[in-house]
Amino acid sequence: MKNNFRLFWSRALKHFLKLTLLMALLFGVMVATDTLAIGPRQLLGYRGVILLVAMVGISLAYPSYGYSTVRLQASVATHREQIIAAMARNGYALQSEEQGVLTFRATGWWKRLTNMGDDALVVKQVEGDAMELSGVRKEVENARFRIVGEIGRQ
Repeated sequence: MKNNFRLFWSRALKHFLKLTLLMALLFGVMVATDTLAIGPRQLLGYRGVILLVAMVGISLAYPSYGYSTVRLQASVATHREQIIAAMARNGYALQSEEQGVLTFRATGWWKRLTNMGDDALVVKQVEGDAMELSGVRKEVENARFRIVGEIGRQ
């Protein structure tokens, strides 16, 4: 439970930092091109508070919708090589393996940077002939597509 709490706040804080950097970049471009419709006083006033509250709200909601776990009908032991090949095509390399749990990390620096180090995808065996794939929602869906295609090719 404590680990989930820490993970939730870590993911929320990382998303808040991404939003803050994006807004700073956006406002910087708008100031540089002289298209900013409000002054610094308004930005630090009521409108700025509304923007900050919205960013905090989005960041707190992100861990709930930005990460997912999907179940696939396949065995990690039987399809290990196909899973590793599919993940390699998706830009991930096997980082660790223990007791039916494969942990993959992004190989590209850009993917690691944009995910702020939260780039792990975990494939683990669950009951019967099923496995779960969990991580960042977009990456999980891309990996699921590749794994299903790779296993279907065999």
